[in-house]
Amino acid sequence: MLIGPSYFFLEVDKSEEQLEDGDPTHYLYETTGSVFSLDNRDRRSTAGRFKLYYVDVGAAVNARASIYNIFDSHANTFDYFGAIFDPDTVGFSERLSKLFKDDEGWGNILIIDRLEILPKYRSLNLGLIVMRRLIERFGGGTAFVAIKPFPLQCEAVGRQPDKWRDKLKLSDFDRQSRSATAKLRRHYAKLGFKSMKGTPFMFRLTSYALPKPADLLRMGT
Repeated sequence: MLIGPSYFFLEVDKSEEQLEDGDPTHYLYETTGSVFSLDNRDRRSTAGRFKLYYVDVGAAVNARASIYNIFDSHANTFDYFGAIFDPDTVGFSERLSKLFKDDEGWGNILIIDRLEILPKYRSLNLGLIVMRRLIERFGGGTAFVAIKPFPLQCEAVGRQPDKWRDKLKLSDFDRQSRSATAKLRRHYAKLGFKSMKGTPFMFRLTSYALPKPADLLRMGT
């Protein structure tokens, strides 16, 4: 897609998995990748990174695998279980049903775990456009897309140098977690995400129409 003077692309990292039947991770697919641009001289520049999880609920139910164990198999997905499912029936939770007024149907879940855009490209609203494309590309067969808006500048970091984190220049952002999170929620609401009361999560029905990229560009950051 052409945005400004450059074309932007997604590049998905290679992955592999064991052919192990019954392992909870057999139904949880992690995908990582990068966003890059090409200018009119075909010069390539990295613009960002992403990570997402596809939870194959349908296949797990058919195999009589534990949905709880699937979400529990990864630290980044565990907290979503209580918001999405009723632990007793393993049907969708009452909070999720109320959020969409019972319009949802049974299906798989797409969790967009991380989306990081370098400073040079943030003014283009590239993050929303990339997330829109991730939903289109990886949301097939899902009922919901889930995210947990959290300001990266507020997360705990290790003592070891992190070159990628340095490039993100997170120190330029508001370090007040509450106000920064509220700003992120308003930002992602432009894609149709709704906040679930009492949780840090936002959801959108996959069946809902996505705004057009041109409209997202006009919305501003």
